[in-house]
Amino acid sequence: MSSPTVTVTLVPLVPNLVLPQPASAHTRAHVPAGYGVQEQCLPFTAASALGFVIPSPIRFGLCPLAEVPGGCHAFRSPLDRPEADGRFADSRVLYVADDEACRFRGNAYELEGIPADGSPPLREPGLSFFDRADQQDVFKLHLPYVWRTPDSVDVLFLPLLNRSAQGLEVQSGLVETDWYASPVNLVLRKPPSPASIHVAVGDPVAHAVLIPRHLRRAALEVLPTHARLSREVRKAVAEWDQQHSADRSAYKLLARSRHGRL
Repeated sequence: MSSPTVTVTLVPLVPNLVLPQPASAHTRAHVPAGYGVQEQCLPFTAASALGFVIPSPIRFGLCPLAEVPGGCHAFRSPLDRPEADGRFADSRVLYVADDEACRFRGNAYELEGIPADGSPPLREPGLSFFDRADQQDVFKLHLPYVWRTPDSVDVLFLPLLNRSAQGLEVQSGLVETDWYASPVNLVLRKPPSPASIHVAVGDPVAHAVLIPRHLRRAALEVLPTHARLSREVRKAVAEWDQQHSADRSAYKLLARSRHGRL
């Protein structure tokens, strides 16, 4: 008996956005022939196909000032100040590019229809910073849409699963998206200097996976060797070893879910 489909709702706050899409088990366009490639491993492909892939809603990057693409806005954190000799500890700057189609100008979105009573429109940053000097190695990428999940279902925001993020290190965060009424921002750690990054609109940057709230804190027990379940598992391990020896694809044939199969 199959489980009912869970629907995640996105509410865009600006027009013409590139939005998350369900993740796919396919992580590269061409899969080499022969046994042993990652795509033949069901745990790998099942993980790759979990949840949603989050694309960057804006064009942004981190690089030396001289390498900032033409027409982009370069800036630093307000707390990133020069040292005594006038130089910055990190010679790189962040940059963003305007995108009139989604109301993004000068590192800020103008949110559409908020508020609706004729007051000045709310603005949401594209990139922003923490206000602590000891956290200058991280910055935030704001996603200008609101997530809505069924009651008691959270969204775990993660680094890309089995995909490249061009040197960006996404910090994991769990959001109660069944009620949270604000755009989520991803926390990104800068790659060590002097590495540069250049992210285009639509480039994958993070993963989002659904987590039922009641599964947050599971209990853990360790069985003694004399327990019946312990004996049964040991027997199953021996049987599994025989099955795998006879057919290297035994797990794929016996797995009880179709999720992630190519």
